[in-house]
Amino acid sequence: MKKLVDAINDLGVVRTETILDVSQFLNAQVDAQLMQSLGKDFSEYFAQYDFDAFVTVETSGIAPSVFASLFSNKPLVIIKKQDKVMDEAVFVQQASHSFTKNHNYYLTVKKEFIENKRLILLDDFLAQGSVVLNVDALFKKVDAELVATGICISKNFQDGYKKLTSQGYDLYCQAQIKKLDVESSSVIFED
Repeated sequence: MKKLVDAINDLGVVRTETILDVSQFLNAQVDAQLMQSLGKDFSEYFAQYDFDAFVTVETSGIAPSVFASLFSNKPLVIIKKQDKVMDEAVFVQQASHSFTKNHNYYLTVKKEFIENKRLILLDDFLAQGSVVLNVDALFKKVDAELVATGICISKNFQDGYKKLTSQGYDLYCQAQIKKLDVESSSVIFED
């Protein structure tokens, strides 16, 4: 998606060979117009899919997901990251690990929001693929189905994209990065 690629080129900062800082427009300071465009793009891409709601994991995926929800006229469910076990009669949880923050937590959501539903996950980044795999595992606990996943920025040089596509996951990525070049501080995108 050209607007996102332009924002990455103009405002993204290559920190390391694996870390792209997009805090200027996506996950600290939010460019609402860009988020509206990302959400509209997700809405248009998934328009022909049969699903009940969009789902995202707090927090960086919320902004584009709200707009996808608005344009699609579908609910948005936000999965929380909890440090403790919650009441299993009300909540469903999946143990997870954040590679970015090196922290263990539980993906947590009220069962009533996702049980027996067909859901599309939206997320800001795809790196290792652990969020997608853990959300899928969470859904299976309550007979929900992960229909597809929309990603704003896929770091294709890491394992996630190849792993998920080889396992048959339906992925739509708005910007696909081939390489982060620290020396030139540039982002090389897939063709």
